[in-house]
Amino acid sequence: MARFSDVPEDILAMILNYLSGYDHNSLVRLSKRFYKDVISRLYRDLKFEATKSRGCARSLAFLLRTLLEHPQLASHVRTFKLRGPLPCWTKYNPWPPDTSKRISGPRLWGLEDCPTLSRAQKIFASNQFYSLVDESMHKSQEQFKGRNKDALATLVLTRCQELRTLDLGDGFLMHSLFLPQILKRADQLLPKLNNVVLGDKRMDPRNALSYMDLDLIRPIFYSPSVQTFEYTMSQPWQLNWNRPQPPRSNTLTKLHLFRTNINRGTLEQLLYATPRLKSFHYDQEVLFNTSTPGASSLSPYLNLDGLNIALSNLKNTLEECKLTLSMAPDSLSPTELLENGLHFPGIQGTLSALHDMPHLTKVEVPAIMFLGWAPNFAAELKEVLPPHLTHLTLRDDFINYCRWAVGFTCHRKVGRIGEYLEQRAFCAKQLRCFCMRLRRVGAAKGSRGAVSLDTVASGGRKGGPAGVGENIWLRDAVRDLGMPLGGRGVAYEVLGERRAEVHCWVFGKDVGVRDTRKDSIIPGMFPST
Repeated sequence: MARFSDVPEDILAMILNYLSGYDHNSLVRLSKRFYKDVISRLYRDLKFEATKSRGCARSLAFLLRTLLEHPQLASHVRTFKLRGPLPCWTKYNPWPPDTSKRISGPRLWGLEDCPTLSRAQKIFASNQFYSLVDESMHKSQEQFKGRNKDALATLVLTRCQELRTLDLGDGFLMHSLFLPQILKRADQLLPKLNNVVLGDKRMDPRNALSYMDLDLIRPIFYSPSVQTFEYTMSQPWQLNWNRPQPPRSNTLTKLHLFRTNINRGTLEQLLYATPRLKSFHYDQEVLFNTSTPGASSLSPYLNLDGLNIALSNLKNTLEECKLTLSMAPDSLSPTELLENGLHFPGIQGTLSALHDMPHLTKVEVPAIMFLGWAPNFAAELKEVLPPHLTHLTLRDDFINYCRWAVGFTCHRKVGRIGEYLEQRAFCAKQLRCFCMRLRRVGAAKGSRGAVSLDTVASGGRKGGPAGVGENIWLRDAVRDLGMPLGGRGVAYEVLGERRAEVHCWVFGKDVGVRDTRKDSIIPGMFPST
């Protein structure tokens, strides 16, 4: 009878890839054969989620003890993740403090209350910290009291010499005193690190953070190994590189700045430092309410001339570009703006920097960056979009704050999109997919009572044609591009997302017939605006 242990190596590897961490933990105890094959998978991805208990911190303590006693296990770690809200990192200690068993002598950097560690291990750890942190941190030990989770997690991290991915949430970023010190020394401590994610893409409204430490940013742009960097970035007072020469990263190929309010000057500094960037995602949040000083204070964040200057640094390398706009929490909705007699300051200029990028094939940007803010202007898309596009998505970000969001002007603006699609055989020969993303009712992030201008225009009647808050003008204008769009070589469908509906047109000779009606995009259908 064949035994499981006789399974060939390649077949066994396929089986092990489908098993869970719990299964790996069981198999590693069966035999030396399984230990060899499973131990690397067991320690490959380390992930801790701080919760309202001492369990996570104790797990970190036990893992630290294991890695101190068996340092060869740390060589298997490829991914290190720490998540969880800030209160779970600050309020829940591994063990209740016991002042009667304090260890005198060496400075223990917050590790006094970890009974799972021996005295020798604590002294060894303290010596490690002494060599890892700046001299300014050697003087005061009071700041480290009760920071055993910070110290434990950081020590685990420093032992992972083969680490590829570092993923840390807002809670730990805010809690950690040691992390900036480690990233400043990442070239020596983590020489194979190539993917860094700092922050939570989705904001926790109960634990909002305003956190900025430039020591988390600067090392990434000097690193010879980091290829992708994703970061929640707020505007620093001043971005100084603190080295004789500014950075010039030849390895960073993907940069994703999410939930950011950095101005165009800071953005230009960051993109100038990444001359080989291929993928750039930039999610911008703007705060505007009755307390906002005025339009002049928002101009550093809304002028497209500055954005064009920043993006021009990526002219010869960029292949994918995604830009989004959203209102920050506590901003006013379109309805509230009108009720307070306010108008959102207009976005100035047109996004023209993309047109001359020879390798840019995927673009997702707000439509107003091309169609313009003023009612009487809309750029021809063939003049601002690159000629080698394969995928184009236009978003409705901030359109509800524009004065052309209702009425015939809305249809004239969207007509520019129709012209572009009609002429795609000449201006976008490689275009395979065009999408228009429209947010659902109440999906405008951060704004209170997200009601569109259509509701205001109709007197706020709950029984309007499409319900309260729906942008019926824009939606109807988009559907007029082809409803339904069919015919050979063109397919049309509406995809549902959690917070939006996406109208998609797919082009190509191999596209099947999805509807018997003819393609509604016909010559002359969309006259020039």
